[in-house]
Amino acid sequence: MIYLDNAATTKPFPEVLQTYLEVNEKYYGNTASINNFGKIGAKLLSASREQISSIMGVESSKIYFTSGATESNNIAILGAAEHKKDFGKHIITSKLEHPSVLETFRSLEEKGFKLDYVNVLPNGLVDLEHFKKLLTKDTVLVSIMQVNNVFGAIQPINEIVSILKGFPKVHFHVDGVQGILKNEMNLNDVDSYSISAHKFHGPKGIGVLYVKSRRSIKNINYGGGQEDNLRSGTVNLPSIVAMAKALRLCNEQNLAKREEHYKWKKYIIDNLSKLEYVEINSPLDNNYINSIINISLPKIKGEAIINALNESGIMVSTTSACSSKKFHLNEALNARGLSEDNIKGSIRVSMSFLTEENDIHRFVEIFKEKYIQFKEVIESGI
Repeated sequence: MIYLDNAATTKPFPEVLQTYLEVNEKYYGNTASINNFGKIGAKLLSASREQISSIMGVESSKIYFTSGATESNNIAILGAAEHKKDFGKHIITSKLEHPSVLETFRSLEEKGFKLDYVNVLPNGLVDLEHFKKLLTKDTVLVSIMQVNNVFGAIQPINEIVSILKGFPKVHFHVDGVQGILKNEMNLNDVDSYSISAHKFHGPKGIGVLYVKSRRSIKNINYGGGQEDNLRSGTVNLPSIVAMAKALRLCNEQNLAKREEHYKWKKYIIDNLSKLEYVEINSPLDNNYINSIINISLPKIKGEAIINALNESGIMVSTTSACSSKKFHLNEALNARGLSEDNIKGSIRVSMSFLTEENDIHRFVEIFKEKYIQFKEVIESGI
């Protein structure tokens, strides 16, 4: 099997799994307990927080552990809206966002907030001129992702930060799930930022929420007061320590892997762009990361392409794993203004730190083989 669906989830590193098991076996005490076993766990927790914060370039006191980016996004967005509601009720996001952001914003709209979507340009980036026009004295919350999970476009976060300097009461949240380690960003410039460990070879069910100021987010759940009372619940120490290890291992080989991904993305584009009917929705330029490539074969449904590749042991996906089973056009691709045929015929190829050159060559080889059949279908008009 060749696995190229890494934007959905990555395979945990063996060392990460070993760390997870070891902490479960040896340090299973509750980090909130005042006995010696609890104190040992608390030290491990603190060390993991320090390691993660150091890699992310922020203070350790501003790192909060959650069950993943979906929870992090919910805490940041709902908590910031609750804190800001007396200062204004205008909120802004884009239709590029992950469902955990989009649906949370829509829930706020149902509660009386005025929701606006910033336009998306054909190149996949949010329209900064339109964004400026949307901002008002009533705007209190903005959320724009760092990197789009469907086609890999790097959003202009630094430019948005500069624009928002004229609107100091706005809380600016960034979903960094696909951007962490793949695109440099100063987290101290934003108000909150979320990541999930399973996107960088860590375990599922654990993530981080960075919050610049704890006072800027009100609680949305209540309990024992863990994580500075922002996310109550018994701390998942084995997953946290394993996540810290995964992030460190990825960070150590990050530059080399990014160079490899560039080479392999170029190989895919050079080969497949020569095929009639094939459209590349993730160009090889500085506005896109190299590990995600969105490819379309209009007139052929993406599911058909996926199934054909599956038959030869190639695992890719259609759009995002959280929306691929929903029967509607992908909002991110639709927001770019791509044709309905292009959207319906799109697949996503995504690489990880475990992807190898032979995987990419084999994918291209199999795609070309299947393409012959698809071309016949397209030209027959069926």
